[in-house]
Amino acid sequence: MSFSQLAWERSAASVGARAIAEVPFYRGRYAVGLGLSPVPSAELTDRLWSLCPIAHPYSPAREPTLWTGDPADLSAVLRISGTGNTPVLEVRQSLVPWTRLGPRDYAPVLSASAVALDVSALDTRARELAAGRRTVLIAPPDEVADVVRRTARHGPVIHRLTTPSGDIPAVLHDPRVGYFAALAPTCGHWHIPWRRFHVEGGADGLLVTALRRRRPTLVRILVPARGSIGLCPRHRTPVIKA
Repeated sequence: MSFSQLAWERSAASVGARAIAEVPFYRGRYAVGLGLSPVPSAELTDRLWSLCPIAHPYSPAREPTLWTGDPADLSAVLRISGTGNTPVLEVRQSLVPWTRLGPRDYAPVLSASAVALDVSALDTRARELAAGRRTVLIAPPDEVADVVRRTARHGPVIHRLTTPSGDIPAVLHDPRVGYFAALAPTCGHWHIPWRRFHVEGGADGLLVTALRRRRPTLVRILVPARGSIGLCPRHRTPVIKA
């Protein structure tokens, strides 16, 4: 499927209309005249219960937090990054049961800032995956050295950033939105996985709408990344221009 600006905008509008019709958080904002005005990502931390459709509410007693993210989003930015099927280690604040990302092996690595008695004791899966083979490491720049020490891994590093910066391999991430862009090595532009996200430029950051996720529903979430939206001259798909 080739990219169409009109279809992309229509997809985002459809998600917004569905949010107002089905999701308590957006219904409430619409009722007081806020409509689909930007919502700062930081304000969503304790609002998970209200971001799911009325017909499929969030139940903390029966399911884990939905803030763990969607592995399909991570797979999408990795495809942009051009790392093939290399196994992946990802630094996280919490562990997840995922062992695969599509064709790739996967293991989470707890951040040094995670709440745990001994973070390094939870690295067994990551060390096994890294033993004797190259792995892709996705991590904040200041945690790369610690993870390498703990797992003895080798291979490419993709820095997890909150705003476009520099020309090193990197992905953009927000704690509530998840992964929503990556630097493509083939053209040097910050590509948006447009089938999964719609992104607009805003006065205070970028406005991100998740096109595939309904639990939680995320519409025009303001993330503190700076840039404008344009088309890649080579690929003719949406990019963030830093």
